[in-house]
Amino acid sequence: MSGSSSSEMSDKLMERNRLGYWINHISKLLNRNLKKVSVEDLQQLKHATSKLFQLVQQGDKTVKDNFTKQQAAVDTLIAVLQIVTCDQIVSNVINIFIEVVGKTQPTKRASVLVNHGLTTVLFQIMKLAHTGDITLPDDVLIAIHILLSKVGHKDRKFAVKARLHQSLMLTLNMVKSNSHNFRNLQPLLSVLKMYTNNSVNASYLGKHNSINIMFKIISACGRRHTVDLKLALENLNNMTKSKSNSARLVGMGGVPQLLALHADWQAMDIKHRFLLIRKSVLNILKNITNLKSGQKALQEAGGIQILYENALEASDCRDMESMILLATVIMRKCFPRNKLPIMSTLNPVLFPLPQSPSHTPECYFLPNFPVPVNESQSRANGTDSDHSSLDDDDDIDSDDERFRTDQDEPYDDQPEGPEPAEKRTPEDLRMYETFFPELHEESIPSVCLDRPVIRRSVSGFLTSRSSELYGMKHVASDATLYDLHKRSGREFSTLCDLELKGKVDEKSVSAINLKTGSSVISLDLIGIRQQQHQPGGQNPSTSTRRSLLPAAARASKQRRRPSQSSQQLSRDGRRNGNSSRRLSGTRAEDSSVLMEGGNGSSITFPSIEFEEGDQAASLGSDDADEDFCEFSHDAQLYCQTAADTHSVHRFQKLAFPDLYGAKGPSKLVESLVSRKFGVQRAKIFEDIDRMIHLDQLRDKVVYDLDIVVSDAGDKYTGSKSNLLNRDELRVGYIDSQSDSLKFNAQFECGNLRKAIQVRRFEYDLILSPDINSNHHHQWFYFEVSNMVADQPYRFNIVNCEKLNSQFNYGMQPLMMSVMDAIEGNPCWVRAGTDVCYYKNHFIRNANTTGGVKGKSYYTATFTITFKNSGDVCYISYHYPYSYTALKTHLKQWEKMYDPNLIYYRNQNLCLTLGGNSVPVLTITAQPRGSDKESLEEMRSRPYIFLSARVHPGESNASWIMKGTIDFLLSRKPQAQLVREMYIFKIVPMLNPDGVLNGNHRSSLVGEDLNRRWGKPCRILHPTIYHTKGLLLYLNMVNKTPMVFCDYHGHSRRKNIFMYGCAPNQSWIPNDTHNPCCTGNKFSDLSFKLLPRLLNATCPSFSLKNCNYIVEKAKESTARVVVWRQLSVVRSYTMESSYCGCDEGKYKDAHINTDMLEEMGHTFCETLIKLARQKGSSYDQQMPSLDVDSTAITSGGASSEIELDDVEEISSLSLQKAGRELITEYPATESEDEDRDDEEEEFDDDEDYE
Repeated sequence: MSGSSSSEMSDKLMERNRLGYWINHISKLLNRNLKKVSVEDLQQLKHATSKLFQLVQQGDKTVKDNFTKQQAAVDTLIAVLQIVTCDQIVSNVINIFIEVVGKTQPTKRASVLVNHGLTTVLFQIMKLAHTGDITLPDDVLIAIHILLSKVGHKDRKFAVKARLHQSLMLTLNMVKSNSHNFRNLQPLLSVLKMYTNNSVNASYLGKHNSINIMFKIISACGRRHTVDLKLALENLNNMTKSKSNSARLVGMGGVPQLLALHADWQAMDIKHRFLLIRKSVLNILKNITNLKSGQKALQEAGGIQILYENALEASDCRDMESMILLATVIMRKCFPRNKLPIMSTLNPVLFPLPQSPSHTPECYFLPNFPVPVNESQSRANGTDSDHSSLDDDDDIDSDDERFRTDQDEPYDDQPEGPEPAEKRTPEDLRMYETFFPELHEESIPSVCLDRPVIRRSVSGFLTSRSSELYGMKHVASDATLYDLHKRSGREFSTLCDLELKGKVDEKSVSAINLKTGSSVISLDLIGIRQQQHQPGGQNPSTSTRRSLLPAAARASKQRRRPSQSSQQLSRDGRRNGNSSRRLSGTRAEDSSVLMEGGNGSSITFPSIEFEEGDQAASLGSDDADEDFCEFSHDAQLYCQTAADTHSVHRFQKLAFPDLYGAKGPSKLVESLVSRKFGVQRAKIFEDIDRMIHLDQLRDKVVYDLDIVVSDAGDKYTGSKSNLLNRDELRVGYIDSQSDSLKFNAQFECGNLRKAIQVRRFEYDLILSPDINSNHHHQWFYFEVSNMVADQPYRFNIVNCEKLNSQFNYGMQPLMMSVMDAIEGNPCWVRAGTDVCYYKNHFIRNANTTGGVKGKSYYTATFTITFKNSGDVCYISYHYPYSYTALKTHLKQWEKMYDPNLIYYRNQNLCLTLGGNSVPVLTITAQPRGSDKESLEEMRSRPYIFLSARVHPGESNASWIMKGTIDFLLSRKPQAQLVREMYIFKIVPMLNPDGVLNGNHRSSLVGEDLNRRWGKPCRILHPTIYHTKGLLLYLNMVNKTPMVFCDYHGHSRRKNIFMYGCAPNQSWIPNDTHNPCCTGNKFSDLSFKLLPRLLNATCPSFSLKNCNYIVEKAKESTARVVVWRQLSVVRSYTMESSYCGCDEGKYKDAHINTDMLEEMGHTFCETLIKLARQKGSSYDQQMPSLDVDSTAITSGGASSEIELDDVEEISSLSLQKAGRELITEYPATESEDEDRDDEEEEFDDDEDYE
């Protein structure tokens, strides 16, 4: 064995010596005469190169590797090519290099040869051959192309060198002459492909008939020469990236040939072995359909139908996914870009704006907007307006810079630094003294000690009225959806009643039976009290009332009753985690009707009662805290309050979910949906199919707000009226004259402009833009009825503007069924299958995109299968929270808070443009006494300033605010502690007009109010102007808030998180001159503490999604203005997802109202921990707290907060964050990734595929 190894080594050494010998010999021959080689030397060079070629050809991989490592050998052979023009010598050297490179194109060898300038020398030889300076046979030129095809991919300037050395035409001519010689054609096409990777080369070759040559080759290849066919198609693909070449292909009739080729290979390639060939054909079609002429040619050749049928055949194969995607793109490009079927992009209803000398509304610059005469001149002169709402805030997306496809361009007219802060004089700010009674009242009014204190439960919803009030049995109003239970032998019940004239008759009460038809009757309460003690007491007028029900209604309800003789209908099982419920009263005998007309007409609300075994389950939690300030929704009060709102739209009704205070399912977590593979593609194919078969479409308009407004004319006003809800009367009824769904959105917060029935069970829906605007389409809330059970209905919202949506990542829309509410499930639930979001064929008007043409709308589609025929269902983007709901809750909070403990004031800050009041709340603890020292202690407390709902479509912000206020007005020990620490100033709804009228982003001015904090207009932006005035006043009296937080919603991210302001992450370099930069490292980084504490305590909060970038585009937002102009270090935007969570306890779960309210509770509790952190800049403002005094006697010892544990709790946050708070926080990995992330305050409007 050792002898054999020695022999092999000896042979390799001899072979290496031979290679070295011949290389040295060639080098000596060249050195004799560098300029010209003699005839004798040429003969020797022929012999030497021939021998060298034989040695390399016979050598193994090691020999070839060693050859390339010898720089002298490579340089010597390249020198031969530069000096010698003999075709045989050139051929020998070229073949040597081909053998050295090898067949598998080893990267290292090719790179070595390119680095030595081989490609440049070869192009020089080709140039000489092209110009006729030398004559080379075709086999040598073919060999040169073989070598180029092996090494060219390593030369980054390959295509440019070829053009400069005039090699393009030489190669093209050789391709033409060898079009049927497939052995030689392959390297030629490979080199040509590298040429055409350069767009200039592709255009040049296209002018010289290269496209026609490629088609001849494609025809000659057939099915046999697949490699050459693939290369020809790839060359054609490169060439048609040039529009001029695409036009040439269309002009020569190449589209039908390509379609025939695609169909042929589709039918032949059953095993999908030639996908690259088929994909190349589709790429060529994709290139030519960038031209209108190409689209037309494809349509005329029947290409759409061919591609559609082929794609359907391959839809079940995962390997064909990329092919199907390409075919889909081509088909969608060829369909006409239609405009939305609406009369105008403006909202059907416009609101006349008051004149302002300091600000010109952006809507005045919109085409076809009726501008006042005195404003026309200023518009013509280009009055200053930044159009931020139009350019930036299209909600496309406020969230994430990673979805953007462009780079922000600098604007020359923008200042290098922030704009000067707004100036208001002390005289201007003194008007706000009235909103700070806690600071200026000489004495706090003594509380009413004999006022009853109502204790409530988190989930038990204990009612505020004793069951003794009306002497009725254990019944809860279905309108308010109470969950009742017994405590200490006491029964709690309530009955909502409402006189249309606003008066309540204590001698009578009204009731509705939802299940039997939602009717209204008047009950003699005195008679009831007497009858309830009589066995079998009956209402003498039952039969009369029952006869008032329509016959159809009675028949329908009888069909739904399992037993006519039973007095109560029980529902077995539980629905979605809620307790089983049944209707009170007699099913047949106690049917009630709606009595209209007459002075005594009244409306009341339906009642339900729980089965005895389910009362405990209705609590939802065993550890319900009775001290919590949660309350049941009062439908009677809601109806009264709704009559005092001012809307621009004319409402027809009160929405059932709003009237009855529907929330998410209690204590039930709904999982995010996992989208099935191919759902989006299937929906797009359905859209393509309906475009192909236009004759099969209905295109029937079933709801049109434009027609409603037009028919009403001047009578279409939002004047105050006593609105009702009769949905209970409508359930179970189906219009036999129509097989279409019925839609309605003419109620508070509703948004639906048009509904078109395109197929029997498919509807296109168009949303209304914000009032006085032509964009911002995202929020939807509408009613649907007249459905058939167990039939899937597809809904397509076709004018969405966002580039992407959480509908693609597990989010479902919300639905509430009136019939389900009757049967015991009165809550919003996530609904819909096949939910997805994609770009459609409707083109956006340039006026809605800031002047950019060619952008498309997006479709949000979902399919709902209704459980009940004739149901009335409401569908919404997120849990609605109306302005009327806020005012109702304010009245309920006013009645139930404990004035002995809580200092609470509800004042009207201002009126909106629509005439609605803007409440501002003050909440803190009552002073410990009436003496001066106690008053001073109260006034020394730091302020927490909270606001929400500046964007109307972000209803999740209102649910967090509700949880915040619930907690602050509760009797929990933690709530009392936080009240004794702080004074809370709260503006719970900054944009009531937008909320009322179903806007998504804007106020009635048509502008994003969160872009107006820099210099708000007192006339056009009153809510922002006066809210900022409150903050300026606090700043003036040295009461700058410790924390400012503006609650928002987020549409493209999951979880709840915060945005803050970091000087070292500002758009201004070295932004250390802002008022918040103190030079103290801990103080300047203290803004990160609150998010870290929230991350440790709230399961839905995500620290990794938080960031603290200060961008130029955000300078006029609340967060940045309050930080920069008012010196609030802890100035935040809290963002809550519409979708759900992707981490922690609620991972992969939809967010619901319980989670949102929990966030409000936790936010307040975390402020206790924040106050006790060492080094807090507000330590000196903190009142000294007696822990014993803060342990409220109404709570148990287990509920008390031990301040000694605060540091331990805070350390959990530090541990979770992974770094010490006292150090300077470097940007985390997630922060680096999110450096360019956008929050819901800002939206880009860039296209996204």
